[in-house]
Amino acid sequence: TQDRVCGRSIYAGAAVVADAVREEIQALPTAEHEGKPWFGTAEHPARGPSPAQKKGLLDSLGVTPMADDGKGFLNVKIGFDGYNSQKNKLWPKGQPNQMVARSVERGTSFMKENPFMKTAVSKARKRAKAAMVKAAEREIETIMKG
Repeated sequence: TQDRVCGRSIYAGAAVVADAVREEIQALPTAEHEGKPWFGTAEHPARGPSPAQKKGLLDSLGVTPMADDGKGFLNVKIGFDGYNSQKNKLWPKGQPNQMVARSVERGTSFMKENPFMKTAVSKARKRAKAAMVKAAEREIETIMKG
């Protein structure tokens, strides 16, 4: 019963945060020059990811299965998996989406910082807590009726 109530609550909160992250990714500026992807330089850093990198982030965003950390905490993680479509000699499968997300979030020597994850979590915190409480109350009510 505890896992059922907590699990539904955790996933309800994670869904709110994941939606906020998706909104922030969609709002990211893309690095294009004359209609083509542009990766920037140290002198002229790109404003954000290329369109393919941005699409890779949107497509790979997900929530992990819930796990017990062994210390009494149940956790899920919101993050990125797989590779985007920008293949080259260094990345024959495409660029790792986790690497792109980190580069966009913190910036690099050739790309300006765009802290989309930090912004999304900050914006969604209160809504996520409210969704978790609502999900727990709804699940408890269902159990009490059953």
